[in-house]
Amino acid sequence: MSDEQNIVNSTPLAGVVVWYNPTEKEVDNIRSYVGFLKNLYVIDNSANDNSALLSSLNQNDGHIQYIPNLDNLGIATALNKGCKRAIEQGYDWILTMDQDSSFDPVEMSKFIASFESKKIEDPSIALFTPWTNEFHPIGYATRVITSGNLLNLTAYQQIDGFDDKLFIDEVDHDLCYKLTQFNYKIYTFDNARMQHKIGDAKSHAFLFPRRLLVMHHGAVRKYYIIRNRFLLRERFPDFTRDYAKFNIMLLLGVIFFEKQKWLKLRYMFKGYCDYKRNRLGRMR
Repeated sequence: MSDEQNIVNSTPLAGVVVWYNPTEKEVDNIRSYVGFLKNLYVIDNSANDNSALLSSLNQNDGHIQYIPNLDNLGIATALNKGCKRAIEQGYDWILTMDQDSSFDPVEMSKFIASFESKKIEDPSIALFTPWTNEFHPIGYATRVITSGNLLNLTAYQQIDGFDDKLFIDEVDHDLCYKLTQFNYKIYTFDNARMQHKIGDAKSHAFLFPRRLLVMHHGAVRKYYIIRNRFLLRERFPDFTRDYAKFNIMLLLGVIFFEKQKWLKLRYMFKGYCDYKRNRLGRMR
């Protein structure tokens, strides 16, 4: 860890990143922020052991613990494993990262410096996040994505952490809504940026001059998106009034711009049916 990182980072930080079929690119992403952490928990949802990928990091870039699940247990369960390990080892804050996210070292330094200052100014903030794109609101927020969050682990325990039953999609928003219900706050800095890839998102011309952002997720992801959006609409009606609009936009994107239209529409319908049946967890 560099002298600059030691100066900026006075709060001991753990980190958790969730892997799924990683490559050297995901190792490079870890390298961009691991030097700011005391411990990093790499939770691997792949079917194979990928510990060999970390050999170059274990020697030079801090204390990394590799935890293979050897099965896809979902992002919520993986994040919970990392958070619980951090709590066991005495940490108060944890950085949660997606495998495809990374920081420029200067941006990470700014993020942590802003965090150190703001958490003293407003102790009710339980989740801090950097700016990622033009769709990301600045300042106090109702919901943010998981990647890049500095999460208070006391608050995490009070709200019972991430919901394993969601498996993937809306896991981040569910956590945010629960934090807000417990009178915690969420804050996004405008002076620190993280690089984050949003799937295969593309902007398409639609009803000129309007454009439609289409995510181009696979059919299985469409299943989880629909199922979990309807579930969170039921759980948190005050925070999810815009979900009906989001679902209409998702449907229009599939119909007009995506491939495998009928397959995706069938999986979306299945997602809705499983929501009605309260069939949660991994799709079956």
